Amino acid sequence: MSDEAAQRKGVSSRGEFIALARELLSSLGSSSGRDITLVDADFSPWPLDDPAVVDALTRWVQLPGRRLRLVGARFDIIERGQPRFSAWRKPFAHAVECLTPTELDASDLPAVLLFDASYLALLDREQWQGRWSAERRAWLVQRERIDALVQRCEPAWPVTVLGL
Repeated sequence: MSDEAAQRKGVSSRGEFIALARELLSSLGSSSGRDITLVDADFSPWPLDDPAVVDALTRWVQLPGRRLRLVGARFDIIERGQPRFSAWRKPFAHAVECLTPTELDASDLPAVLLFDASYLALLDREQWQGRWSAERRAWLVQRERIDALVQRCEPAWPVTVLGL
């Protein structure tokens, strides 16, 4: 296997995508990266509620200067469908930023996990086609795309809802 091929991997099924996402998210506890960005319309394909993922996120977020950014259109699906992650987010609200685009339709949101100079993207939700890459140039393209999206976002999914 060439060095270039070792830096990328195609995904061609639901099981492969979820297994790779779980593996990447579970390895965050040993990650040196300070920022993780997860973009999705509703976050339903991501195994955020997996106990190993929540444990890895806990270890990772307790290190100094960590930030998890979630960019999505619907956070209610996370709240109902991934209760372990929803509960996890509350004590770590200082390090979790939730945003929603102001000028973009939910169907136009990419499904991307961006961290540690690599990314995982779900390119086709119906066919479960995706790609993981650690190639520097591909990562920079994804990061620039996500940074441009974040500039057109506003805060969303508050930890507490104030009311009278």
